[in-house]
Amino acid sequence: MTQNAETAVVPVSNGKRLLNELLESSRSLPYRDSDLGSIQLGINELRKRAHELRKNTIEIKSEENYTKAHYLLAGKVSIDEVASNIKSLENNNVLEPRSKINTQQADLDSYLRTKKDENILSAIEQSLSATARDFDNFVNQNISLDWKQRRDEIRESFGIVLNKQASHTDSKSQNGNGNKSISWGKSFKLSEDNTSKLNVNANYSTRRKFERYAKVVNELNNSRQFTKTLENADSEFDLANEFIQIYQNGSDSKSRQLYESWQIIANVNKGNFKSTNEKSFKNQVVARSRTFLELQFFEYADAIYKKKVTEKGLPTIINKIKSFIDSQKLNANGNLLVVNGTPIWALIFYLLRAGCQEEALNLVLEHQSVFKKVEQSFVPYFKAYVSSQDKRLPQPLVTKIQNEFNHHIKNSIDGDPYRYAVYKILGRCQLSRRNISNIALTIEDWLWMHLMLIREDSQVDYDPIHEKYTLSDFQEIILSYGNNKFSSNYLQVLLLSGLYDEAGKYALETDEMDGVHLNIGLAAYGLLQKSTQETVNKTKGARFSKLLGSYVESFKFSDPRIAVEYLILICLFPDQIETCHEALRELVLETREFAILLGKINAAGVRVPGKIEQRKSLINLENDFLNKITEQAAITADKEGRIYDGLLLYQLSEEYEIVISIVNRLLGEFLSNTELEQSLVDGNSETNPILIAENFLSLYQDISVKNKEICKSLLKIAEIRQYYLEKDWDTTLKKIEELEILPINPNSDLGTTRLKAEELTFLNENVLKNVPNLLIITMTCVAQKNEQINSGPFNGGIKDDKLKELRLVAKNCVIFAGMVQYKMPRETFSLLIGLEALL
Repeated sequence: MTQNAETAVVPVSNGKRLLNELLESSRSLPYRDSDLGSIQLGINELRKRAHELRKNTIEIKSEENYTKAHYLLAGKVSIDEVASNIKSLENNNVLEPRSKINTQQADLDSYLRTKKDENILSAIEQSLSATARDFDNFVNQNISLDWKQRRDEIRESFGIVLNKQASHTDSKSQNGNGNKSISWGKSFKLSEDNTSKLNVNANYSTRRKFERYAKVVNELNNSRQFTKTLENADSEFDLANEFIQIYQNGSDSKSRQLYESWQIIANVNKGNFKSTNEKSFKNQVVARSRTFLELQFFEYADAIYKKKVTEKGLPTIINKIKSFIDSQKLNANGNLLVVNGTPIWALIFYLLRAGCQEEALNLVLEHQSVFKKVEQSFVPYFKAYVSSQDKRLPQPLVTKIQNEFNHHIKNSIDGDPYRYAVYKILGRCQLSRRNISNIALTIEDWLWMHLMLIREDSQVDYDPIHEKYTLSDFQEIILSYGNNKFSSNYLQVLLLSGLYDEAGKYALETDEMDGVHLNIGLAAYGLLQKSTQETVNKTKGARFSKLLGSYVESFKFSDPRIAVEYLILICLFPDQIETCHEALRELVLETREFAILLGKINAAGVRVPGKIEQRKSLINLENDFLNKITEQAAITADKEGRIYDGLLLYQLSEEYEIVISIVNRLLGEFLSNTELEQSLVDGNSETNPILIAENFLSLYQDISVKNKEICKSLLKIAEIRQYYLEKDWDTTLKKIEELEILPINPNSDLGTTRLKAEELTFLNENVLKNVPNLLIITMTCVAQKNEQINSGPFNGGIKDDKLKELRLVAKNCVIFAGMVQYKMPRETFSLLIGLEALL
């Protein structure tokens, strides 16, 4: 104990200076009861130091419990006296307390070890960082690639249109419009700031609605394709009626609005009106809309008549209109001219409103005496109007009725308001003021009244400017009023006034799915293409294409077949054929549903058309386009490592040399990466490389001899593997010798072995990567045959000869492997040496 104390105080001479410096430095170190605040240590180091501190504390306490046995060891030295002297020195601060010295030494050792570890780790980190920086600098200095430009070049090589001001990459689409064609997908937007947020798979109700719509669109395309094939226009699909069936049972206001809207569309398209003349088309819109409103009103009047069970008289048209007038309580108006209890002018007006002009004329003729007393010339006016084919009075009568209207009717304070309305309709009087006061008109009545006053024929050119009223004028009024004026009937108003583009936009704002199909219906009937809004003619097709692209975006991955059905509708606009092709191309590349969209090859080698090819007559699809899109998809699949997709696509594009190259690569990798004890044929002809290769060789003969021989060699290796699995060692060695790759003939000399090794340089890489497995199989077969001979019934001479031949084969294989070991895995070479040692 004394010796240890003295050693702590008085260091040896050759380390005196160093220990004094360490002792002096240790004074600034924390004691073991400090908070260790000045040393930043990790949690592991703190745990280790805490353990050492606890250990030191235990040792110090144990030192205080020494026994009297020290007298036997120290002889005549009084340990108590020495201890007392040391204690005195410590109390006088001559010596540091032993407990502190021991603790400081432990803390110092631990600190130095920690610093050493930290320095080593820091040096390693600095070295790694410097290496990384050097590598980055090397790459920046030696590899200069514009990745964005490279990406664009690759996309352009695939035929994908980029959003540039330059023209379409396909030279066929280059024209005066420059960037006429647009890219489908994310760039297909309803507007620049709005994309579709629709999710057709959001819930059961939405999905069911989506499927019902998709079924109608599919039937529409079936009909279009059938019609185009037979060139028979009479078989046109009744699209409007299909949608009417969907909405007719709806009870909510939106369903009723769509139901009436499709009725309007169906009515406008009656008779398959195909005129391309703008004026004729406008007249058609006005006439059909007017007819629709008249029929709608008559059905309403008929429903009122049927509800009045106490109604007397026959159910004639006159009686039904009278019943309607009675329900409106018009008799209370003292200004009405009443004949036999019926307001005669109101009856004429509502007969015209119901489209019953002949009945109105009969009524007028029955009451000629009444009209001659009041309006002597009215009967000739009305008779001429009803008899006219275009419902227009001859010019002399027009002048006469307008003079009479201006002098006697328009300023009449107590006149019958219905007389005012009838005169305005017959003579198109005072068109500068088209409203009718003192008559409560519904929105439908108001529309009908304006449609009665519109004229688009050539005679309108002779009318005074203030007396002209065309469909375009009426449309301006509708748009100026807007949605607030017509409330929930705005969609019907837009359709009835020929504002088909505006109707399509408004329907989209109300409900995207419903709006998309309303636009499809309008385009299918040619109403969008022939819309009377001339200012948007140039952008109609582009807007329709974006609309369909945005809608398809919501389900193209889940339902690629349905996506095709919608995208081919882009060709309803003749100027959008290139856009349609572009959209289909991107659909194929993005969804990668190649078998569904482009087709497949069946077991007999016959091409099965995909969805796009099935609809080729609807999109002006040419074979070169199909081959082009297939080849582009094949290149994409090959770049992304999707081998089976690439195989299919290259077959579809009839690139058989590329197909056999892919088959060889696939088969070579399969054979080299499969364990030798594993079966190679699983029976799946679509994914098993061996079956794929066999099937391809049997179907296609028009391929190069070189690729065909490579494929046959790989199939022979597969056959060798099968014999090896069956433990048919003799047949396995025989088949390997027939390959003429390995020098397994026992008579082969060193020169022959070297020549075989040199020939590997010219061996196809797909076959070459299987050489290690062939060597292992050969050596395993040799080892197995060696064991069979040693344990078999062979006499001495024959046995020795056979064993010698096997050793020569093994020797040749090892020498061969040694000559080409730079191409061999280390494990393979080690295994060959081990197998040779067993012989």
